Amino acid sequence: MAKKDVNATGIALALTFATISIICLILVSIAPGFALNLFGSFMHGVDLSKIAITPSIGGGTILGFIVAVVGGYLIGVTFAAIYNKFA
Repeated sequence: MAKKDVNATGIALALTFATISIICLILVSIAPGFALNLFGSFMHGVDLSKIAITPSIGGGTILGFIVAVVGGYLIGVTFAAIYNKFA
């Protein structure tokens, strides 16, 4: 079994999370009702409209993006390290 490059796996997951975050931001900005229904379907019946806020690009959005990217990198690195331990 081939080992995974830990850094490359971390970067790949970070970029994947960044892409998902940007697509989500765009979707919520242009079609908030559709986005709530779509994302609500992933939450198994949770009514997201009860907790939804008006979308805006501000500090919270930027912080969320940074957390998603850094978290994605750390999850990818952790995954690759564990994978390599058992490969």
